[in-house]
Amino acid sequence: MTSKFMAHTRILAGALIVILATGAVAPARALDQDALKSAAAAGDTAAQRELGEALVFGSEGVAQDVAQGLKLLGEAAAAGDVQAGASLGKILIDGYYTEAEPERAQRLLEQAANAGNRLAQMTLGEALLWGQNLTPDPLRAKTLLQAAAEAGDPEARRILGEQLVGGWILEPDVEAGLALLEQAVAAGDDKAMVSLGGLLLNGTGVKPDVSRAQALFEEAAKAGNGEGLERYGTHLLWSNRSPAQAEDYLRRAGELGRGSAWSTLAEGAMYGYLGGGSRSKFDGYAEKARAAGEEVVAVLEAERLMWGISMRASGPEAIAVLEKAADDGNATAASHLIALVRDGNDYNVRKQPEQARAYLERYAPLLGPDRSAQFAYTIDAASTRQFADFPELKAVYDSHPEWRSLWFGKQIYAANANLAIYIVQLQMKDDGLYTGTVNAFATETTLLAMWHACHRLPDATRCDDSVMHPDVVGALLAR
Repeated sequence: MTSKFMAHTRILAGALIVILATGAVAPARALDQDALKSAAAAGDTAAQRELGEALVFGSEGVAQDVAQGLKLLGEAAAAGDVQAGASLGKILIDGYYTEAEPERAQRLLEQAANAGNRLAQMTLGEALLWGQNLTPDPLRAKTLLQAAAEAGDPEARRILGEQLVGGWILEPDVEAGLALLEQAVAAGDDKAMVSLGGLLLNGTGVKPDVSRAQALFEEAAKAGNGEGLERYGTHLLWSNRSPAQAEDYLRRAGELGRGSAWSTLAEGAMYGYLGGGSRSKFDGYAEKARAAGEEVVAVLEAERLMWGISMRASGPEAIAVLEKAADDGNATAASHLIALVRDGNDYNVRKQPEQARAYLERYAPLLGPDRSAQFAYTIDAASTRQFADFPELKAVYDSHPEWRSLWFGKQIYAANANLAIYIVQLQMKDDGLYTGTVNAFATETTLLAMWHACHRLPDATRCDDSVMHPDVVGALLAR
């Protein structure tokens, strides 16, 4: 089962809860279908909406029929049922139950949002904030999220509060952001507890307050949310401050259902971060992570083989582990395999871009069209060292703004560092930060400009260490 499919499964499993929390009525009980069908056939829009949602979501006692459910929701929305329009708009913008229809979804959500529907305000605001199947519009997103937050929507308070404190997309307003998050925390929103705790732990936009962060994480854990415990445990683990305490926090998070906490423990054990006898703990934690559906375990097993951690090093055996996992449907392993063979490791795996292309063709169904296209681009980048080819590669990069992310930036940098520098040089020229020659080399002038550009990023923590770090170059490319 792929990580993407599992992520969608988790989303679908929680859809009823999310929709109920944000204002739409999604049936979570056995329905009198005959009565609803009769009422719906008679033009009762509330019945059309309730039955339509039940059919789309596959509620208890109702056989899922997405097409018929969408039809009923569309009829109810056309007849003026605002809540039906909001529910249908959410389904069509998310694209989980059916293919996304962004234009229709936006029309429905705008109508419902203008009528004061909290679900529509939250859904459309979030989609416009992140550019989810829509052109990003941060100002409109802020207005919609503010309206939903004022109506008491916990997700809107959390998302808007995070953005106002962090300043990643919206202009920062720390005081207003903290007020929203504190309101959500006071209302018992465990996600907001984790969010505010994370900001305080890392000192993002605020003065660090580790004690308050811990308290918030513990409060969220009482509500069954182990994400904060995982964040704090991971922070302790990789800072190598307290291996025993890190292990305890991560174990507790795992026991609260955070499968990725078991993966982190396995990785920490593999690299010796869990104190004495650390590496002997790998198998136990890897098994727990595997049982939780964590695909990254196959990557960790391959890395142990590749670098000879507690065993003889073998690049071919590492590749075989990744191949088997990918053949079994592990998309994370497939991605790692493609990148590894594309770049090589300067030790026991040779750089073979064309073999990476063959793997991409083989595993494209696992990765999906967007990720496959991104990998194809990086393989093209890895296949050339000719400066004359860079303008064409830059043009392709510019034509796909939807690809931009930290992950994609780091992949470009790994595939062809000179191309990455070339793109960054041109971006910095456009920003007025770089006046040197665009030559794809990390010259002294380029590095200084990158340092200034880095300090404009939302997260500038690595800027003074090395602007050539993959996280910095990747973030500069993702702008």
